Amino acid sequence: MKKFLALLMTLAMCLSLAACGGDSSTPPADNNTPPASTDGDNAGSDTPQFEKMVWKYTCSATENTCWADMGRDFGDMVSEATGGAVTVEVYAADQLTSGNQTEGIQGVMDGTIELSAHSNIIYSNFDARLNVVSLPFLFSSFEDVDAKLDGDAGKAVGEVVESMGLHLLGIAENGFRHPTNSVRPITSVADMKGLKLRVAGSKLLNREYELWGANYTNANWSEVYTGLQTGTYDGQENPLPTANGASIQEVQKYVTYWTGVYDCIFFTMNGDLYNSLSPELQKIVDECGLKAAQNQRVLERQGDQEVLEAWKAAGVTVTELTPEAAEEFRKTAESIYTEQEFVDMIGQDLIDAFTK
Repeated sequence: MKKFLALLMTLAMCLSLAACGGDSSTPPADNNTPPASTDGDNAGSDTPQFEKMVWKYTCSATENTCWADMGRDFGDMVSEATGGAVTVEVYAADQLTSGNQTEGIQGVMDGTIELSAHSNIIYSNFDARLNVVSLPFLFSSFEDVDAKLDGDAGKAVGEVVESMGLHLLGIAENGFRHPTNSVRPITSVADMKGLKLRVAGSKLLNREYELWGANYTNANWSEVYTGLQTGTYDGQENPLPTANGASIQEVQKYVTYWTGVYDCIFFTMNGDLYNSLSPELQKIVDECGLKAAQNQRVLERQGDQEVLEAWKAAGVTVTELTPEAAEEFRKTAESIYTEQEFVDMIGQDLIDAFTK
């Protein structure tokens, strides 16, 4: 009887344990299921993760210009493409180097500044070959500018820029440099003879205006308005947005709107910084840099036309050269293309890249 009771108790315990075991249809745990991510919202996705960086952008022109707009445009595009990882701070008028444009470029070469936008004239202080862009009547129109700078000629000059330890993001625009004066309209070479013109400090530009008969002088841009106002200079030469930004129209009566001399802007990044970036970030930087430079050209040309119309409305006499007058100016300065000093300075191969 005792054995029988023990058997009954054992059977009851087994039935109780089976009832507590739950639903036997529940599948076993999958040991291959990955654990939940702890690396943030983008973990496990295909979106590249970028290190947080802040890049400084310096340019010659002031805060309210399309030079500064290019830096902001680039910064917005790069920030969006990197999920906010990269931030670009814009320092217009070369604030980081107390207004010194040459030191602004030097800072990018040294790596103390990450990004730069400066004229080829300023860059030519480091490599004289970059004077090539400012040869007289090198470009016949904005369309010609785009064809050359976006083609083989632009690649050739870009190689010069990158030989300075920089990475070229894009070629933007300062524009055609239009001479103004307070004496008479310039409709021919004869009209320019004897005018006292402030010319940018470039040996090439000095030679051009010398051949055209002007009494050129070099002076700091900050001194030009007063010099024009007092008669120290009869005139100056600059892209219209630059001249307008300094209120030159207030002390000048005439402007000659032509294609005699052109300035571009090299938009660059420190080469070591660029080389340190991942291929994914390099691609973003290149695409955004090129787009920002192209956008800047559009804005610069819009500004050029807006200033021209505003000056006309303010009473400034605008002279556009006839084809015959333009050809006279071109022929008067064409010797520069073969003068040994400038051939040696720029290099025949680079000249040919723009002229052949």
